[in-house]
Amino acid sequence: MERTKMNFNCADANEIVVEGNSEIFGGVDLQIQAITAMLENLNFKFAYDHVGPDYADQSFLRILEALGSALKAEGVYPDGISNMEAVQYYLKFTLDQES
Repeated sequence: MERTKMNFNCADANEIVVEGNSEIFGGVDLQIQAITAMLENLNFKFAYDHVGPDYADQSFLRILEALGSALKAEGVYPDGISNMEAVQYYLKFTLDQES
């Protein structure tokens, strides 16, 4: 196990730092832990008062778009498929495999 620190620069000039123990070179396991923890701890209670009731839906759509982009980068998907279609394709394939 190795101590890993990763910095991610966001489009709005914010920086996200993820630091912890990683068993995989490059820290992808640490990234997955960070992403999972952030998703599990999302709380839109105060966002509703400041930006409106649609903020959660808009946020989940942004997350799904990013997930679709990651899926397309790592897998084989038909040409021209959108990020959201990639998420739908992945979920259908995965659920069909479980049946």
